[in-house]
Amino acid sequence: MKKSLILPVTGLFIAVSTPLLAVEVTPQTKATAVAGRLNLEMRKKLTLAIQQNGLAGSLNVCAKEAPAVIADLEKQFGVTIKRTALRLRNPANAPDAAEKQLLEKLDGMVKRGEPLPQDAALFSDSVSGKIRTLRFAKPVMMQANCVGCHGPTEKIPADVKQALAAGYPKDKAVGFKEGELRGIISITVKEDIPEDKEKK
Repeated sequence: MKKSLILPVTGLFIAVSTPLLAVEVTPQTKATAVAGRLNLEMRKKLTLAIQQNGLAGSLNVCAKEAPAVIADLEKQFGVTIKRTALRLRNPANAPDAAEKQLLEKLDGMVKRGEPLPQDAALFSDSVSGKIRTLRFAKPVMMQANCVGCHGPTEKIPADVKQALAAGYPKDKAVGFKEGELRGIISITVKEDIPEDKEKK
């Protein structure tokens, strides 16, 4: 019997662009939903922080708030989540070899005008013993409301530049134009291999 997972309509809508109430639980639908939830929760926190403290006073939201949001989603969905990019603000989020290869591929697709996957896409599938590890990635695109912190240098306010220099002296996550690839949300899903499949 197939299992179904009831997900918040808003979070799922953002993740897959289809307002479904329930979907069959597969590693990909789980990863897509998780990416959508992470984007939604962080957008809400950033919007509130900017309203209360302005752009410069909100730069630490990702560093301080994201780990708790990610930990909650990892516990809720039983996955591992990572945010990474080729040009980093926080060196701790550096991509591994597989993620870097994927980022370079996606970046090339954007530059050639090719469409990127809207859902979380599988980029690694491996088996070790009785565990199958599937890795998915959801592209994160540069949007208009990101320019104040990640855009061209001339479009970043002086107080934001000062805060970035103080908090992220090795920051490379600037100079992006709207529509460019900012990075990915990398999601790892592990599954037990059923005994009947293991014998085949």
